[in-house]
Amino acid sequence: MTEEERGEDTNTSSAWGSARPESRVASLLVAGEVGHPVFPTASPAGRLVLFGRSLLLGRRPPPLPPDEMTVWAVRDGRVSGVHLRIDPVEDGFEVSDQESMNGTFVDGVRIEEPVRLREGAVLFFGHQVAVFRTMSARELEAVRRDLAEPFGPVPLLSPVFVAVTDKLRRLALGSGELLLVGETGVGKEVYARAIHDASGRTGKFVAVNCAAIPRELVETELFGFVRGAHSEARENKPGLLDEADGGTLFLDEIGEMSPELQAKLLRFVQDRMMTPVGATVPRKIDARILAATNRFEAPAAAEDRGLRRDLVARLGAEPMRLPSLREHIEDVGALAAYFLRGSDRRLTPPALRALHLHGWPGNVRELEKALQEALVLSRGQPAIDLEHLPPRLHGAQRPPPAPLPRDRPTPTGAQLEELLRRHKGNMTHVARELQRQPALVYRWVQRFRLDPEAYREKGGPRAARGAGPR
Repeated sequence: MTEEERGEDTNTSSAWGSARPESRVASLLVAGEVGHPVFPTASPAGRLVLFGRSLLLGRRPPPLPPDEMTVWAVRDGRVSGVHLRIDPVEDGFEVSDQESMNGTFVDGVRIEEPVRLREGAVLFFGHQVAVFRTMSARELEAVRRDLAEPFGPVPLLSPVFVAVTDKLRRLALGSGELLLVGETGVGKEVYARAIHDASGRTGKFVAVNCAAIPRELVETELFGFVRGAHSEARENKPGLLDEADGGTLFLDEIGEMSPELQAKLLRFVQDRMMTPVGATVPRKIDARILAATNRFEAPAAAEDRGLRRDLVARLGAEPMRLPSLREHIEDVGALAAYFLRGSDRRLTPPALRALHLHGWPGNVRELEKALQEALVLSRGQPAIDLEHLPPRLHGAQRPPPAPLPRDRPTPTGAQLEELLRRHKGNMTHVARELQRQPALVYRWVQRFRLDPEAYREKGGPRAARGAGPR
């Protein structure tokens, strides 16, 4: 693929711009590119295009005054000279295809008429994938910060997700406990580790899955025990809190702990004093507690599982919710690039589209497993195709129509007359045969001073023939 076909972009407007604090700026977040899940650029601006009013996008869009429209020139062989435009409408924005050769797709469907854009709509044009968002000045600054210096393993584009991680970035510098809440697979442990790394604490990061330890052993695992505490206690055994002294203890699925053990953990959080099982003298431990759960309901009875409200109150001022992957679909490209690192495999257009149209009920973990499996199944081939992805992703892929012919000259007046005569003045049928939008065909008809009504009524032209260019 040549550089022109692969598509490096040139944003002719300022990518970051300025916005009043109370306003929201419209944006296209560049989520991926065929051959490269994210744009191969060192500049954060290459993944974010802002526009205050309208946006005109294409390979060779005409230069326009900055106050009239933002122009984005995309170097991509499958993007038309003028490909699409986005305009403000009442309480929102709409996108319209500009007679592009290969079409504009919104949420997997090729558009023929202007379509209103929902927040988070996924756009496909040429080799590119972009997501439409509106952002406040504060959200924009947080996205800019994460693109320049990622808090997690990859730089993120989503204002929804970055609003949370930007707050975690600042809270990491404190010493207080934090509770991360989110669906299974959203990356709670990943961001707990990021908090520890940013905290400056010199001790270890110790992670434990409370759901994986038998309930009767959780207490001894956390607090340790002294010799003689039980029949098997032949010597002292340090607990996980001892191991995390000076560092961070991450308790994943903390809602799976028994309410009684949660009460003991609550006492430790209050005074940092720990008493091993079988001991009588407590001792001080400097371990920061980070916890996570996908079960936020309080236990109804002592034997039930769930998170005690009094413990929640001690784990930070408020729970920090990490959004599901379907809520920040613009980050799928960056995450895919991260999971495919070290591989020479690229993604075909159907595979890239399927990744951005799937709902990801298993979140980031599901994406990682799907790509790991695809790498194995596509071994010996240059690209990961739709067939290498799990079948559950195939349903999200709506095959686009065949690309339109590259060479489509404007019809002559005589050709339009013949089409009008054959279709008895039906402009919709004429436009369909020409594979053009009706509005454009109407403009041609007006240019040649033809009257479709004449062909409906009499089957012959009533226009002043020869008056226009042929």
